Amino acid sequence: MKEGTMKEYLTQLQNSDSAVRQRAAWDLGAMGSVAAQPEVIRALTERLLRDKAWGVRHAAARALGAMGAAAATPEVIQALVERLLRDKAGGVRRVAGLALGKMGSVAAQPEVLEALTERLLRDKVWEVRSAAAKALGAMGEAAATREVIQALSQCLREDEDWVVRRAAAWALGRLLPAHPEALRDFLRALPTPKALKEVFRDSPGAVPALRALLSDPDPKIRLRAVWVLGWMGEAAATPEVVRALLARRLDEDPNVRTAALKVLRRLPVSSETVSAVLRDIRGDEPEAAEATAWALERLG
Repeated sequence: MKEGTMKEYLTQLQNSDSAVRQRAAWDLGAMGSVAAQPEVIRALTERLLRDKAWGVRHAAARALGAMGAAAATPEVIQALVERLLRDKAGGVRRVAGLALGKMGSVAAQPEVLEALTERLLRDKVWEVRSAAAKALGAMGEAAATREVIQALSQCLREDEDWVVRRAAAWALGRLLPAHPEALRDFLRALPTPKALKEVFRDSPGAVPALRALLSDPDPKIRLRAVWVLGWMGEAAATPEVVRALLARRLDEDPNVRTAALKVLRRLPVSSETVSAVLRDIRGDEPEAAEATAWALERLG
């Protein structure tokens, strides 16, 4: 950013006309991280905290979020949390939450996670609850605490708005693979196929953790892990997953055996994957016969 342009925007942020202040904040946000200079960040933070016009506070929060991690100073994070929790305008609370999410893992501090989960479960405005869920998911593994996952799971079960439930499902799909024990608890507590599909349909990163749960002592967990892998399509059509599913064809639980067979038949595996599975299974292994029968069926 040219020095002259930056000074002009800083001057406009102090203008007596709120429309001018708002436009300056929007323009700075449009520049992204390029505008993330200390004096700009300070000026936007001041507008976020002290401006009487909610449109200016909204634009300031949006601008800081657009700058991402480059603007994630302790002062900015604290200011965004303050507006998320206390601003009277729902639009400002919503954008403050989204801004924290855009700052990524650097913003995933305990007080931030606590504020986001509080808004997720208690804000009366559905757009704010949805933004809180999206922010938690955007922070990734750093936000995958038991408390956050429990709050998102509660939201998925209980929120009256389908947009919020979908945002919670997306966030869970991002966070659960980083927390295997929470993933197990989730599979046990949320039995409906619809809920499981919502969470894992766009979460290829969950495949290794779900594959590991195919050997869980609880047959209910094994069964739901089989279901989910079947819904994940190509992401789950790997030799490792196929081997694990073939082992479930010998499961002591008949429901797991049946589900594994159905999934093996519909996974979009390539001929190379079939060959890799046959190559890696020894003839004396328990699932060798199942593997041969499955390969003959898939190869025609």
